[in-house]
Amino acid sequence: MEFFTVPCPGRGEGFIDGISLGENKSNGELNVFQCNPGNHYISMNCLAGKSCKVSKQLINIIDTNPISPMEVPFECAS
Repeated sequence: MEFFTVPCPGRGEGFIDGISLGENKSNGELNVFQCNPGNHYISMNCLAGKSCKVSKQLINIIDTNPISPMEVPFECAS
């Protein structure tokens, strides 16, 4: 099992391969999500009516653990 987070300046809904993971943060802390190892499309929908600069990223998620999950960061579009 692999582990990752989807940090962004605000709150958003994370997706892996088009399937919702839920909100990226709870109580101000990043949620850690699980997946199988390999290539995955990670995307984010901002909950504050904004959009991301890059809405979908193809990421190879391997060699992670729940203590040091991979970060798949998103930035808001200007």
